[in-house]
Amino acid sequence: MTLRVAVSAASAVALMAGAAAACEIPPALADGRRVESAGYLVVYRTAPAPIAVGGRFDVELAVCPAAGKAPVRGATVDATMPEHRHGMNYRPEMTTLGPGRYRAAGLLFHMPGLWRVEFKLATASGTVVVGESLTVD
Repeated sequence: MTLRVAVSAASAVALMAGAAAACEIPPALADGRRVESAGYLVVYRTAPAPIAVGGRFDVELAVCPAAGKAPVRGATVDATMPEHRHGMNYRPEMTTLGPGRYRAAGLLFHMPGLWRVEFKLATASGTVVVGESLTVD
C-alpha cells in the first residue's frame, strides 16, 4: 500500500514558525504530518503507519495556534471520500491527552482511493476545519 499526500510544505513551515511561541510539538510527533489552515497547525501521526485499507488505525495529534489565536477547546477527526460522496463506516473515539493534544481511535478506510481527512477544532470563536487529502492504495 502506498500513501500520497497533497499539502503545502512551505505554508506549514511558515505557520510552524509562528506557532512555535504558542506551543511545542511533543517529541512523539516530531516527525508527524503537518497541515494548517486559518491560523492553526495540526501535527499528527497514524498508528499503524502506513494506513492499510480495511484495517483500523488511530491518529494522535497536537494543535498549535498561530500568534494571536486562541488555543483549541477540543478536536474531532473525520474522513470522507469526496469522489464517492460518503465517509467512514465507523466513528472514532476521541480522547484528550493534554492541552492541544488528542487521540482518535478506531478510524477505518474501508476502500482504496482518495480520502479527505479533516480535523475539526473547537475554538472560542467557532469551529475551524484543518484537513488534507490522502490517497490510499
